[in-house]
Amino acid sequence: MGYAHVYAHEIMHRGRVPMEPVDFVPDWADRPRKAKFHPDAETIPLPAAPPHALPPRPAPGFTLPLLSGMLQDSYGLTGRRLAVQANTDLAALPHYTHANWSRGTASGGGLYPVAVHWAAGPGGPLTPGLYHYAPHQHGLRRLLTGDVTGQVRDALGHGANAVEGAGAAAGATQYLVLSVKYWQNAFKYNSFSFHAVSMDVGALVQTWRLWAAQYGLRIDPVLWFDEERLARLLGVAAGDEGVFAVVPLTWEGAPPHAEGAPVPEHGGDTDAAVRHQDVERSRRVLVFETLQRIHGATVGRAADRP
Repeated sequence: MGYAHVYAHEIMHRGRVPMEPVDFVPDWADRPRKAKFHPDAETIPLPAAPPHALPPRPAPGFTLPLLSGMLQDSYGLTGRRLAVQANTDLAALPHYTHANWSRGTASGGGLYPVAVHWAAGPGGPLTPGLYHYAPHQHGLRRLLTGDVTGQVRDALGHGANAVEGAGAAAGATQYLVLSVKYWQNAFKYNSFSFHAVSMDVGALVQTWRLWAAQYGLRIDPVLWFDEERLARLLGVAAGDEGVFAVVPLTWEGAPPHAEGAPVPEHGGDTDAAVRHQDVERSRRVLVFETLQRIHGATVGRAADRP
């Protein structure tokens, strides 16, 4: 973790000592999408959120409408920005192709780089599998069919509960997996992007905590795990995308997880991986050495849990 200290020092002093590459200019005409795109994946619409009661009634666990409401209010599109302001793109905003949409969670630069995946296990409302939350459709894209929650639990390790707090990580049957596709933010912020996306992940998790608390539910993210194993599950290259947090969900009526969960339908390997891949919009994707080094400093240490 030595380079992490170097990176933190560079972030703190970037006002006086610019970070490389100092002459970088974003190519706005070749910018990436603000969300992942899986054109061949089935999209399942999410139901409407339950009406807000005053005060909200405590819930024994998440349901599909509750999860839908939390995703919609945090990372779903909630408004179109057309207000008078001083940004230089104001003249283009009335045109739909240049529309800028806002969400409930704060984000550096309004790029919203966090990808939310749901590892759905037994006892839930959907066929067990791995889903990606598509904010523009407010739906779930099915990336894989079959129960992979055993892989998630194995990646978390046996010490997850003791270290991370009260969340029942080892006994959960539903998990939200938060990842960041670096290019989605680095195209603008280059070497600074790892710091920016780390704050975005924290802002999203805290939004969920505030949202869930009104129903008496807890959000306890696990931040220490075998990232490389989860990256293989998501079908992403470790250098292109980082897995930042896993959030176990207490699900209403869900039974405790069973040992020896069934293997996904498309293969017999112990570790399954998604079939549908994100399609990049940018014609040219740049690689930043500083970003690669700081990401490299954070992976491969799952066995060194303090």
